[in-house]
Amino acid sequence: MGILEDYVKKWARIVKRHPGSLLSWFDDVGGIKFGDSYIVVKVDGFSASRALYPWCSYRDFGFRALSSAISDIVSKGCKPYIYAISIGVKPNHVDFLEDILKGVEEAVNLYGGYVENMDTNAGEDDWVDVFVIGICETSPVPRTSKPLNKLVILRRIGLSSIGYIEYSEGREPLYKEVKEFTCRPKISLGIADAISRHRMCIEGSIDISDTFVETILNLSEVSGTGTYIHENPSNILHPLAVEYAKEKGLDLERMVLIANEEYTPILVVKPEYEYNLHQIFRALDMEPITIGITLTRRDITWFGKPIPKISWNYITGEIK
Repeated sequence: MGILEDYVKKWARIVKRHPGSLLSWFDDVGGIKFGDSYIVVKVDGFSASRALYPWCSYRDFGFRALSSAISDIVSKGCKPYIYAISIGVKPNHVDFLEDILKGVEEAVNLYGGYVENMDTNAGEDDWVDVFVIGICETSPVPRTSKPLNKLVILRRIGLSSIGYIEYSEGREPLYKEVKEFTCRPKISLGIADAISRHRMCIEGSIDISDTFVETILNLSEVSGTGTYIHENPSNILHPLAVEYAKEKGLDLERMVLIANEEYTPILVVKPEYEYNLHQIFRALDMEPITIGITLTRRDITWFGKPIPKISWNYITGEIK
């Protein structure tokens, strides 16, 4: 992916952007002020050959595609409003089209908003491309941080790690909760409401869409800050992920680092508001955890030990 990423970064420096852009090119979404309101835009794409676990259905595929895009919108403190959907299938998979559409419909019914445009096509893979316009009551939260900010994750992660490992080893997960999460991740719109209401407390945010490591690295790259993770991995991981790792003899820290497509934000919080935000999100039945602190130097460590670069390769469909 390195060549592709380098090309896109080079192109991004010359492409024409809106003069009132509020967010950087490589943020989770784009955003502008429109009159007295704020709007954000997000485009996301999924191919079944890379994004559909064999234990999930094509109906799940349509639902999950919207959840992914909406998670980025929500991490900015905004809510989805208008959707445009493009669906493609292999010529011999036309029967799956209705299932994908039903999954999309179920997601829209859950999250709200309106589908205003749709396109269908055929090709060498099955895919769903999602375009979302979101609305915000306050300025969308940028992907940024300052030294001594606190990094707060809103729930425990790691169900995705179980799903990926089981898939890589040719098995289907035994845990029902893992199957449900990997097939139909659900996004809480209450996160957007809370971020919007307490916007002054939050410096930045970034959604865990790729691996946990990539998420932290991306935040560091944009802001020029480093990260010192100081929370034990057993406290960051979902209890099932801890149990699974112990049964398989796996390293708990690595289970955190390879967590991917968790669809939850890491909030960059001003230190004086950390406790209050914890209380606010607990009231929403979430489990906020302060996992680390941002630093002036750009190195990223866990208890002072450098963390390895672990990334999702979308060409091979593997975490390396």
